[in-house]
Amino acid sequence: MPTAALENPMTSTGKASGPTPFTDTRAFKVMRTLVGLANPIVKRLLASRFGGPMAKNVLLLEFRGRTSGKAFRTPVGYVRDGDRIVIVTSPTYRWWKNVIGGASVRVRVAEGWRAGHARVLLPADVGYDGAVATQVAARGPGMLRGFGVQVDDQGRVDPAARADAPAHAHIVEIVLEPARP
Repeated sequence: MPTAALENPMTSTGKASGPTPFTDTRAFKVMRTLVGLANPIVKRLLASRFGGPMAKNVLLLEFRGRTSGKAFRTPVGYVRDGDRIVIVTSPTYRWWKNVIGGASVRVRVAEGWRAGHARVLLPADVGYDGAVATQVAARGPGMLRGFGVQVDDQGRVDPAARADAPAHAHIVEIVLEPARP
């Protein structure tokens, strides 16, 4: 799947559609800088035995670069429903490009490291609506609305805005492999 279609937040007029998403604000840019500065500390904490309380909302995602093959680790916020993890991320981050089309990953969650399979979901994918509903049920619609995705209180994406949703937020689903005894 070409990534250009996922990355272009502009409409054919060259202007972003709808209200300005939080990800296009100065506050988001400042927050992104602060998160970047904190990431090395958060990575170490999550990888240690002391990351338990933080691991309820933030996991450590380990994946391989699509072209380099290099191993990467990044902390990301998540919502979990059994062996299914849903991550909402801004297109301005780049890590998600490594799981387009599916990729084996490892995640450090509260119970420890787990292997899984990650993929970016698009509005036409079967699991997209369920992943959005899982996110909204756990965190409310405000997060997705902050990204600029038009979603109702039950987690349904506005049909008129569906095609434009990936330009504002990417939904990444990770299905965990069964835990090893």
